[in-house]
Amino acid sequence: MGWRHLHVGRKGDNLTIQNHRVWLEEWRWINAETVRLPDPMVPADILSHMICEIGPKTRPVRFAAHKLQSELWSFYIPD
Repeated sequence: MGWRHLHVGRKGDNLTIQNHRVWLEEWRWINAETVRLPDPMVPADILSHMICEIGPKTRPVRFAAHKLQSELWSFYIPD
């Protein structure tokens, strides 16, 4: 599965993925899986991102997330 960068923002911002407000939903970390993806701030650095889902289990919305610093997060979505 490929991934594309979507967003860098502060915890609690208005990030929406497929009509789901990311910070208002419970994240399900899928089997504690991670994927190694570039740091959008320093692309030469590779970071381990959690693979998560939100939304109903019958139609989950998948994304990868990594806490960069303080309240700043990076998000990728499947390509």
